[in-house]
Amino acid sequence: MAIAVSVMPWHCPRAVPENARVFSAAVREHEEALLGIARRLCGNRDDAQDLVHDTYERALRSWDRYGEQGNARAWLVAIMHNLFIDHCRRQKRRPQSQEIDTVELAQPEPQAPAQWTRLDEKQVARALANIGVEFRRVYELHARGKSYDEIAAELQIAKATVGTRLLRARQKLRDQLQRELES
Repeated sequence: MAIAVSVMPWHCPRAVPENARVFSAAVREHEEALLGIARRLCGNRDDAQDLVHDTYERALRSWDRYGEQGNARAWLVAIMHNLFIDHCRRQKRRPQSQEIDTVELAQPEPQAPAQWTRLDEKQVARALANIGVEFRRVYELHARGKSYDEIAAELQIAKATVGTRLLRARQKLRDQLQRELES
């Protein structure tokens, strides 16, 4: 008779072992609670149902080891929680991909406005002469390829001051050149 039981399908009531009936009762008893917890974890109904299904599958494979040793709901929730954590870890390791149609591409490099191409060296030199000695000196040293540290050492100023003066020099130079173009 034991052989007949092992080969009969699960849906046949006589073929279901007693511990499977206990498992089915536990599933029915805790299904709503597990679905609620899974919805909170997953954020949507479909993923929650998949998580609960995976939980039942894992629990059924381990049911012989569990038996009726403790709180079935806590055991099922622990299985579900571990499955959710494993899923999150797999997602984190998986390379992120997007459909090519939804990816925003960088804009092409902006072209210099035609007005800036009309400037000659004399106009740039005049504009540099008008921005102030402390700004011009930092700008010229940086234009020669010197680092902030080298400029700071040469001018005996703080490295942060080099950055500030360079920023202001560029702003002043731009304003001077803009005026030059407008005249």
